Amino acid sequence: MVIKDLITELDCELLGSPEAEVTGISYDSRKVEGGSLFAAIPGEHVDGHAFIKNAVDAGATVVLAARRSDVTVPQIIVKDIRAALSKISDAFYGSPSKRMTVVGVTGTNGKTTTAYLLESVFKEAGVIPGVIGTVNYRYNGKVFDAPNTTPQAPDLHRILKEMADSGVTHCAIEVSSHSLEQKRVADCAFSAGVFTNLTHDHLDYHKTMEEYFRCKSKLFKMLRDSAGISVINTDDEWGRVLKRDYPASITYSLKKGADVHPLEYSLLDGATEALVVTPAGLVEVSSHLAGEYNLQNILAAVSVAYGLGISPSDIGKGVNSLARVPGRLEKIEANGRKNFRAYVDYAHTGDALERALAALRRISSGRIITVFGCGGNRDRLKRPKMGEVSARLSNISIITSDNPRDEDPLEIIKEVEAGMKGVKRRSPEDTAVDNGYFVIPERTEAIRKAVAIAGDGDTILVAGKGHEDYQIVKGRKSHFNDFEELNAAIKEFCRADAV
Repeated sequence: MVIKDLITELDCELLGSPEAEVTGISYDSRKVEGGSLFAAIPGEHVDGHAFIKNAVDAGATVVLAARRSDVTVPQIIVKDIRAALSKISDAFYGSPSKRMTVVGVTGTNGKTTTAYLLESVFKEAGVIPGVIGTVNYRYNGKVFDAPNTTPQAPDLHRILKEMADSGVTHCAIEVSSHSLEQKRVADCAFSAGVFTNLTHDHLDYHKTMEEYFRCKSKLFKMLRDSAGISVINTDDEWGRVLKRDYPASITYSLKKGADVHPLEYSLLDGATEALVVTPAGLVEVSSHLAGEYNLQNILAAVSVAYGLGISPSDIGKGVNSLARVPGRLEKIEANGRKNFRAYVDYAHTGDALERALAALRRISSGRIITVFGCGGNRDRLKRPKMGEVSARLSNISIITSDNPRDEDPLEIIKEVEAGMKGVKRRSPEDTAVDNGYFVIPERTEAIRKAVAIAGDGDTILVAGKGHEDYQIVKGRKSHFNDFEELNAAIKEFCRADAV
């Protein structure tokens, strides 16, 4: 494709020939191939303008930048590089989102589970689904690693084109606040969008909850401008604010009064039963997903599917056929010398941890033992909050490392400990304890400690990493999987195979 066909909607200055050919788009000078357009994106730590000459030397034939550079290839000069990159990416890949029904799922918690539920409902409805999200990107049996919850604009539109070309008709995209702020999805044609909730997270980036909310709200302005379907959780205080701004939205709630709500429900051990009211009829839910917060995720998916015209029967079958969501309250049974339950969950904020522990508290007869940590180089304000939640809802907490990145793990743990008020710190050697907390920085040892002290009827929650299979320490990424570590510890201490 030539430059002039990529910039028809841009307010830009073009230096060089409009007939120059573009065969690809890159925003990383190390990945430039011959014929690429290189976008000099300004980042948090480095400015892409510093790598323009490297990109040209590597074969870039066009540069997208905010200022002129001393290079011989054509340059597209714009005020907003990210906005321009989004439009160029959409044009280069032929506006693939317009060839599908695309659903955006945004919110602090529940995005992944809601996307999995929608995928299952789409399959039951006889359409061909694709998913772009935190766990992976997948369609038609193909699965790709997900370096970002929501890809950068060139990657997003490339993946959407591949999906559309392969016959995908419906795609669920987890839409992060970063992607909305950075205009990665600015030219994605959403048919529908859902707001799950907004709780304390990413304030290292957004600074305030109001700013965080403003970013999330951008999806719903896009939907209003394109006559798309908006779905909002009115159990959430920020959802109620959003509803006032977008009154035509479909609402869902655990309480009566919303467009979609449960007429009745019960939260069982490892299951959710509900009869859900929609304007199109009742949806019978018998789901493997446990906990009140998962019922809210189910209501989110039901609401979107209703808005898209899928029958209540197909919605129910789709919801009920989803057996698991990787790293979301995944259960391992311990059978043998000791009988207890253990779960792995992605909860890495105070609110998410509280939801997971509240769900487990409903079904646990014994002690709750929680293993958790907080990531380095991320929002520090949530650290004491997570400590407070674990101290309040667990019998025993074990504070450990969770991707400390460039920070000292012990300093992170100290900030978590600030929230453990009124709870006694135990020695790592203690075994017979009914309350208090341990500090065990090595995550493998922390998990082993939880299993070692667990008894019949107890429940272990290993929180924070969920589906992730790595640990990042001092810039080094190594393999680490909570599920694997927990399974190994159970086999060691219980002398039985984990389920």
